[in-house]
Amino acid sequence: MNDEEGIADMRASQLACAAFLFFLPLNAVLAHDEEAKLGLSLSTEKPEVFERVEISVAGVPASDNPFDPESIALDLEVTQPSGRKLRVPGYFQRDCDRKLEGDREVLTPKGEGTWRIRWLPLEAGRHSLVATATVAGKLTVRGETRIEVVPGTRHGLARVEPEGKRYFRLDDGTPLFLNGLCSCWHGSRGTYDYDDWLAAYEKSGINYMRIWMWHHAFGIEWDKGDKLRYRLDNAWRLDRVLEEAERRGVYVMLCFDYHGVFEVKPDYWGSNNFWPRHPYNAANGGPCQTQNDFFTNDEAKKLYAKRLRYMVARWSAFPNILGWEFFNEIDNEYAYLKHEDVVAWHGEMGRTLRSLDPFRHMISSSFTGGSERPDLFALPEMDFAQYHSYNEKHPAQMTAEKTSRFFEKYHKPFFVSEYGTDWRGWKPDTDPHFRALHQAVWSGAFTGAAGTGMTWWWESIHTADLYSHWSSLSGFLKGTGMGRCDLRPAKFADVSESVKPFGVAAADEAFIWLLDRAYDWPEGAMEASPSPANGAKATLTGISDGAWSVEWWDTLAGKRLSTEEATASGGALRLTPPAFQVDIAAHIKKL
Repeated sequence: MNDEEGIADMRASQLACAAFLFFLPLNAVLAHDEEAKLGLSLSTEKPEVFERVEISVAGVPASDNPFDPESIALDLEVTQPSGRKLRVPGYFQRDCDRKLEGDREVLTPKGEGTWRIRWLPLEAGRHSLVATATVAGKLTVRGETRIEVVPGTRHGLARVEPEGKRYFRLDDGTPLFLNGLCSCWHGSRGTYDYDDWLAAYEKSGINYMRIWMWHHAFGIEWDKGDKLRYRLDNAWRLDRVLEEAERRGVYVMLCFDYHGVFEVKPDYWGSNNFWPRHPYNAANGGPCQTQNDFFTNDEAKKLYAKRLRYMVARWSAFPNILGWEFFNEIDNEYAYLKHEDVVAWHGEMGRTLRSLDPFRHMISSSFTGGSERPDLFALPEMDFAQYHSYNEKHPAQMTAEKTSRFFEKYHKPFFVSEYGTDWRGWKPDTDPHFRALHQAVWSGAFTGAAGTGMTWWWESIHTADLYSHWSSLSGFLKGTGMGRCDLRPAKFADVSESVKPFGVAAADEAFIWLLDRAYDWPEGAMEASPSPANGAKATLTGISDGAWSVEWWDTLAGKRLSTEEATASGGALRLTPPAFQVDIAAHIKKL
């Protein structure tokens, strides 16, 4: 996509959705009316626990800027049956209609905008809801209602598994192993792209994706004139995609910012140099003389905290938000930034975000591949660690090594959140049989990572229909205990020189993956017809003695090859897989 053309086209649509905001009347405070009340209209009369409730609010006073909580703030106080209270911020929004004109999504604004509150019930029983509107710091009008929340079948929000702290789980205790990829922005087709991708994800058993709030897609405050005047069309797009992802059972890590907002020079692709256009840049009327001021200037932090409030208000009630990611690869811009200031900012904004988010979604951030900054992931505000890998050989060994090292350092869940054979582009000529992609995806499940390697180049993956690599893993893991709290990296002895063993094991269950060294990418990458591996062996150690069931799986076809019984003695179980090509997996259960 040509950056300037895309920006011009999207900017026209964005202005159509948001321009009216700049012409709201200046009567920021209405005369107080003792009889005036906020009207609360709920999307459902008897929601289930963890079912998002959309609340339309009528009677909110006018304001010169509905995005500035110092001008006007809408809040909901929820008193739960347990007596615990939640405070949920409200937000201003404007609906849009969408259509395709050729291969380009066009949005048409609907109405003049309304106030909404999104609330996620966390308990069953009778709840009291009290909404208040505060104008210039003064409580002006309120409204209240009561609602009964009923038990349901929803699993809740993603959390760090509290015992082993290696995986994620949902509120009801269901393990959540992430099987997914990056899908960070759309093309010219906008949300229609995500309609297609998410349908494919659901069919393939993919349960995770990552989204960026960047300028070409979902960013709400990144360009001149955006300061505290958020882009309602991009926010609507994100609503649409999150709703579709929730419907399809896909969790989302939402990345708020990416490194290019601080760059002044075009990058490898000739773009991503957006600091001259950033609304916080002093050249555009913002408070920052330099890029590093973003992380140290009090006014900049205050502006950012207001944006956090809006994002929490609008999207925190989506139960499929896996977590918030502050930055993508912030160290890409360390020519302009001071690492110690970046870390301090993450701690401060992490605490701010935690105080704003009534549902306490997890928080993280990310660096470039090869850049490990322990003082960031060591922050208590960072709930999990991640790593970006490009141009690295032997993706399975890389995943195993990084998972072990990061978990030992931080004792937090970890996964490879970006993976590609080359950061410069989709390069199928270096991986014509997609073995690197396959090994990156599958290795996460057998190394103690919290998820698969999250591949980049999602549009090319979709075009080539490579989803079998995820669907086969989904089939293998279905109905198993992957992600249970007591799984640990497996130990092996007496392993054939021809294979690399990987695995995780508990006392009564294990997951084993054997990779033929001859095809450990980039080895054997060009061989179209891999030679079968015959007579491979490995002994799994440190498990319970007795009878075990061993299911061997074809990892490409996602099919069970055979089931056999084996006996462990002295804490060791001898594994002898059938002949296989490239790799083979086993699910092992104590009988």
